[in-house]
Amino acid sequence: MNHQNDPSSHEFSGRERLLRAARREPVDRPPVWFMRQAGRYLPEYRERRAQGSFLEAVRDPETAAELTCQPVERFGLDAAIIFSDILVPPAAMGLEVRFEEGAGPRLEPLVRSRADVDRLDVFDPEEATGFVAEALRLVRRRIGEDVALIGFSGAPFTTASYMIEGRTSRNFENAKAMLHGDPETFAELLEKITDALVPYLGMQVEAGADVLQIFDSWGGSVDARTYREVLGPATERLICCAKATGVPVVLYVNGCAHLLEVLADLGPDVIGIDWRVDPVEARRRVGDRCALQGNLDPAALFAPPEVVARLTREVMRAFGDAPGHVFNLGSGILPGTPVESVESMLAAARERSGS
Repeated sequence: MNHQNDPSSHEFSGRERLLRAARREPVDRPPVWFMRQAGRYLPEYRERRAQGSFLEAVRDPETAAELTCQPVERFGLDAAIIFSDILVPPAAMGLEVRFEEGAGPRLEPLVRSRADVDRLDVFDPEEATGFVAEALRLVRRRIGEDVALIGFSGAPFTTASYMIEGRTSRNFENAKAMLHGDPETFAELLEKITDALVPYLGMQVEAGADVLQIFDSWGGSVDARTYREVLGPATERLICCAKATGVPVVLYVNGCAHLLEVLADLGPDVIGIDWRVDPVEARRRVGDRCALQGNLDPAALFAPPEVVARLTREVMRAFGDAPGHVFNLGSGILPGTPVESVESMLAAARERSGS
């Protein structure tokens, strides 16, 4: 073999690694980052966050940039994901968003009628959410060109669900009541949200994001037909517009085992899969249409470090050597996760190239 022409023999930067893997090109090893990597499991995060509320941290570019960079600088990750929240756009659209300790987000007023939808603003992203762009620019200056920078938003359905329910929900009674009982209003809400998210994501790319991730945290709560016919058009438009900026797009849907073919048809470069999805089965079902991201169970990180390393190696083996794997957790890292377990996971995930 001519190693000069063998990509696996070349050590890539984290940014090169993620961009190549997202486009299903060969790499020396799968890129490594994990969702909610800036979070309460890190002592330096808790120390910085003690200075103010969560939303104050999100809206202060210096704090958001610091929190974004903490895990990258501690662990040498291949990517930084901007410290922000998927509820930034709903707040910019005119809703009051607050976070209650131990209870999660609260949104008011609730969006339950056509009049409520009509009152929502389609905001100018630089004017209403410019703090996200400024945080991205600060992070880019700090991490340089060798680390990938990820921007994100919620998907139209997940964003709509928060607006309709006003909080995290288990069954999404109100969102599904509108989806099935008032489909015209529901479609209008998805369209208005998508109109707002398209320039919001575009702003993030202009500010330095290399990759965009769309979080459909609640998308797994609907059946495949409903996702395809009702949620799919808005999600597909958001993906298409995000890809038009020239960066790869990751679509993450929690609980997506029954949706893989539907999601692949929407055109993302990468599908994020949770720990309930067998990577071998996922590859068989999506074929060469997109790369895959995932999928260690975040609760597994509470096991002893040597067990975490074994489970990580099992995930890596399940994905195999075919191009197009981004190593990640199957959901966000949990508060209280031992830092030693994170270190063990990352060491095991990087073993292929010895880096």
